[in-house]
Amino acid sequence: MCGINGILYFNSFNSDKQVDFFESNISKMNTEIAHRGPDGEGMFINYPVCFGHRRLSIIDLSENGAQPMFNEDSSVVIIFNGEIYNYKELIPGLKSKGHIFKTKSDTEVIIKSYEEYGTDCVSKFNGMWAFAIYDFKKNLFFASRDRFGVKPFYYYKDRDCFIFSSEIKAILKIKNITEGNHGKIFDYLAYGYKTNNGDTFFKDIYELKPSHNVLIHDENIQFKKYWDFSDDKLSRNSNNYLNDIDSLIIDSVKLRFRSDVPVSILLSGGLDSSIIAKITDDLITNNEISSPSVTAYSAVFPFFLFDESETIKEFLKSCNHINSVFLTPGADNLIASIDKFVYGMGEPVFSPTSFAHYTLMQKISENGVKVVLNGQGADEAWCGYGRYIMGYYLLDILFSNPSDFLNQFRMISDKMKYSYKMILLQTIKSIISRKNISYFRSKYQEKIYDCLSKDLTENNSSYFKNSDYKKLSSGNLEGYLKFNLQYQGFNQILHYEDHSAMQSSVEIRSPFVDYRVIEYAFSLPTKFKFDNGITKKILREVFKDRLPDSIISNNQKIGFNTPFDDWLMQDNINTYLNSLINSESFNSKKIWDSGKIRYYFKNKDKFKGFPFWRIINLELWSNAYGIKNL
Repeated sequence: MCGINGILYFNSFNSDKQVDFFESNISKMNTEIAHRGPDGEGMFINYPVCFGHRRLSIIDLSENGAQPMFNEDSSVVIIFNGEIYNYKELIPGLKSKGHIFKTKSDTEVIIKSYEEYGTDCVSKFNGMWAFAIYDFKKNLFFASRDRFGVKPFYYYKDRDCFIFSSEIKAILKIKNITEGNHGKIFDYLAYGYKTNNGDTFFKDIYELKPSHNVLIHDENIQFKKYWDFSDDKLSRNSNNYLNDIDSLIIDSVKLRFRSDVPVSILLSGGLDSSIIAKITDDLITNNEISSPSVTAYSAVFPFFLFDESETIKEFLKSCNHINSVFLTPGADNLIASIDKFVYGMGEPVFSPTSFAHYTLMQKISENGVKVVLNGQGADEAWCGYGRYIMGYYLLDILFSNPSDFLNQFRMISDKMKYSYKMILLQTIKSIISRKNISYFRSKYQEKIYDCLSKDLTENNSSYFKNSDYKKLSSGNLEGYLKFNLQYQGFNQILHYEDHSAMQSSVEIRSPFVDYRVIEYAFSLPTKFKFDNGITKKILREVFKDRLPDSIISNNQKIGFNTPFDDWLMQDNINTYLNSLINSESFNSKKIWDSGKIRYYFKNKDKFKGFPFWRIINLELWSNAYGIKNL
């Protein structure tokens, strides 16, 4: 895990600059993301190519693993951020084709794979990555981002150059961009969305979309998608499903324990991280991973309604090799840390969960941890968010098996403890477009819509794009899940997890985001994942004998909740917020009605649904980055 920076200059650029000019630019970019790689720094300047790298040493800790890295004749150079988990499996095939390896790193496997398979090499990789290669023989720049966008890749381009980095702030060291993208800002304030459409909150700065490569040859830039979901469905019986899923997830966990530094786990009281922890415990028992024990870190909030302490303690009783550490991210350092946090995130984030995650990563890093596993991705692929998916599922039942509709309706109410009215509303919502539903929520529930200026609303209300899957069909739920994974929702989570962890030089690995696991989930009939009010049904079946019933039978998904509403009521935070919303910066913004917003802040106890966090985050972000067009 590392940070990458680079500049590819075009013919129109004044190439008479001295080498120290190019070195200075890359050095500034490297310094800005030093937190992503405190273990080493590398630079390669050979006009028109300038590459920079910050190293977090996890695989091959020797100097042999340093970057930029080259092939034998130095005609190919690479900088790479991420992990190719199956790199060991790829080496024998490459050796059989005559390739010689000088290191024990996955970076060299990418180089050899590129030499052997060209840009199609990415289809061989199982991992998370953002890398850039320059091939001097072909005068070809080739960059790639992993299938789901776990690792970031931001870029800026004009007639003179193509600039890229793991973080936006590094690009800003080269280009003085002080204008925000009003479309992104509107979607964020009105709906809480950070859609994965290639744009960022900064005008003229973009992100390479997941599952995409970018190729630049003779200043011609091409973006190519190399992976997508298949429409194929499995036709095996359920016993095969159970065995396949068990084997796949176990293998995914084993791969993510490949590391030359210790690996820890993020453990909640939910199903997903408990599965990861239990598999880890079993692997140690079976001597399939070398660690004698693994530490699990849990965020707990004593006396908070959604605290999971007791569930976690019950689960840990079933483990022999998991050492538990409870941490409580709180509001104590919120005021002192929030400016640094907002700057570190690069873009506004959708909930205070991200701040709690940020403080959790700081405490984990203080314990000397570099790598942690989490359960991210299971909800999105295996139907975990019951509240949001039940309407789409019932709509599918209505079209595919209407005689089962009432039974499914009742079972959802029984298992998930939702009222009939709530379930009916969610079903109606599944028929209406996402944009319209978001509008109604924003205007009538959150009450933020009418706080935004007429100009911002009229000019940007069409920015958000609705999903293109068919509503009146039996594929609504699958369409919704794919839409969230590829366009909306999942990208927000991956962004804040990467940035908040890497601010503390911690790498996050997610076994459920293994593309094989996600592809398998979408090859299954929907009823294996959600049926009769049971979310992640087949995962519960696979692990029912290995996890406590309190976890297996809990269908009420709560996510990673924090007591943010309680924090807002503390006197010191109230004083801070009053200063913020009465500042000249806040009141001079033309994108919102500052008077209306102040009214909601002064009556926080009456308007708990108002998106206070989004207002706070947007204001602090605009100040941190000097955004002038708001």
